[in-house]
Amino acid sequence: MLLVACGSTGADGSDGQSGLNSLMRSEQEPPGPHCVNGGIRVKSGLDTNNNRNLDDGEVTSTAYVCNGSTGGETSRALVRLDPEQAGANCAQGGTRVSSGLDGNGNGTLDSGEVTSTSYICNGAPGNSTGAQALVRTVPEPVGSNCAQGGTRVQSGLDTSGNGTLEAGEVTSNAYICNGAAGSPGAQALVRLDPEPAGANCAQGGTAVLSGLDINRNGTLEANEITQTRYVCSTLSVFATGWAASAPTDNSGEVPASLWFNSGRKARIVKTSASSRIKITISDNLAAGAGVNGGYAYYRVRMNGGYVSPDCLQQQYISNASGWANSFYFPFATVCLTDVLPPGLYEFETWVYSAAGTANVGSASSQPLLLVEEIPATAKYGFSMAGGPSGTTSTTFQKAAGRTVSYTKQAASTLLKVTLADTFRIDSNGQAGTIMIRMDGSDTSCFTGQYDAQGTSGNFHHPFVMTCVLPGVPAGTHSFDVWIRSSSTSAQAYLGWERSYPLLLIEEIANQNLAYTNGRSASGELSGDWAGVGTRQVQHTVSAIGKTIRVTYSDTFRATGNCNGRWGYFQLYVDGQPTWCTTGQYAHNVGSSAHDHHHPTNQVCLVKGLTASPHTFAIWSSTRHTWDGTTCGSNYFGWNRGQNLLLVEELP
Repeated sequence: MLLVACGSTGADGSDGQSGLNSLMRSEQEPPGPHCVNGGIRVKSGLDTNNNRNLDDGEVTSTAYVCNGSTGGETSRALVRLDPEQAGANCAQGGTRVSSGLDGNGNGTLDSGEVTSTSYICNGAPGNSTGAQALVRTVPEPVGSNCAQGGTRVQSGLDTSGNGTLEAGEVTSNAYICNGAAGSPGAQALVRLDPEPAGANCAQGGTAVLSGLDINRNGTLEANEITQTRYVCSTLSVFATGWAASAPTDNSGEVPASLWFNSGRKARIVKTSASSRIKITISDNLAAGAGVNGGYAYYRVRMNGGYVSPDCLQQQYISNASGWANSFYFPFATVCLTDVLPPGLYEFETWVYSAAGTANVGSASSQPLLLVEEIPATAKYGFSMAGGPSGTTSTTFQKAAGRTVSYTKQAASTLLKVTLADTFRIDSNGQAGTIMIRMDGSDTSCFTGQYDAQGTSGNFHHPFVMTCVLPGVPAGTHSFDVWIRSSSTSAQAYLGWERSYPLLLIEEIANQNLAYTNGRSASGELSGDWAGVGTRQVQHTVSAIGKTIRVTYSDTFRATGNCNGRWGYFQLYVDGQPTWCTTGQYAHNVGSSAHDHHHPTNQVCLVKGLTASPHTFAIWSSTRHTWDGTTCGSNYFGWNRGQNLLLVEELP
């Protein structure tokens, strides 16, 4: 049984090969379990390395054409390969495979000896459907295909996506005939078993088992199986499950009043009609550089339009003295789409500067746009309700909306809590705090923001806070967001120019991950790259080829008491830099000293690790890139309940 095969894709969503040629080769099959009297083994697959040979690693299907036995004489099975032109049998052309028994013994498969014809078709260029391979069986009456009748096995791709193999989708027919010699009158049976993703079918499919009903009980049992074939689902040229952008350079300085594409792009095939897509951004953003009161919008677009609902947030920076300033901050956001129909989705990031210039990615060596399909069966709850909410109270006040009720299903699992919003404290030298409360009680999931620069400022800062809550008992729990100010003269303010706040609760199994979520400030750190205190965890990678997602969520202040200097942090693995880095830069023309503690949430993808223990750690540096000098010190963990370092394996 032979099917059209399509190109493959990498797990990061990059385009894979398409339009690959199908190849096959035949080998002698000795007498044995596949063919009692021997025969021919037919191997087929796609020429993925384009060397025009079917290598062992490219074989995706094996079928057997067995010699027959009549009256003690063996008729030899033969296979003939002929080119198949593009047409009804193969849209892109391919190979016609004819098989049968050499009845006249001349060593050639003559036209009158052909009993079965099937096709190996070339892959269609640009095929991105990720269609599922389907099989159905129908009775085959007595006739030219089966002298004693039997079963016709039809296969093809579910191009309509309705889960049924329709007549117009059938691309291959094979016949299992009754009455094989040596077992007169025995009925041929076929059994279809699901085939999981693995060596036989990379994306899963169906195992077609056939043989004679020797004991005549109407069931094909294991000892009656004489042939197994596989009908495999195709690989999509776009990723499924999750996809991520490739590393992209920074944008440079972009003038005001211009939407520009910042180059982060990911494509994913959404496979379920009831799922959502989770969007995670780790980047660096300068808004309104060179002016006072400048701001910029950062938006994720989907298929050339807006995400539903819109994934938009704004960063705004001003000061009371009218100083022109330039601030580069680590940027993060998380958005959740509505339920969308299955299909191909392309996500891109765009930025608009309304005053001054904007810059995206200046300190990010590996900015990330990560999209993940969240199935309806996943254990999660969320809220996208709640608009702007401010207070000058020094005791916690509940923010509008931002409430989730979630029923935890198991005591042994972890709760991963994500809050994505914007936050501001509007007085110089004052602070604001944001906390997630569970069941009306305080948790360790809180973060703060502090801004000082010699004059009152107004910093609306997009942020993400990620926390892990272990030990939460099974049952229904409520989560909501509370804020407070450090002084009645300063306003703490949530939700300005954010399309919607997101509070997301995910229940995750405590396996194939590692985390540390202690509460400890780093103290003042200066000089070249060095580890940041307790922000280190060891994880044993379960298998070669795994992609590791590392989430670091903390507060960060760079080069304190300096003006116009960079401070950085990045992920190290086993003591080596990954170049998943970001930084903070603060400058104003008043030449005042800066002290800006802001929430930060950096997500990195790490590949190519061996299946063994590895150490993941955060390192810091105040070495200024432009001239190699250092100034001031970096600081991590100010007013932070969890300095979280979470290591997870992506599927």
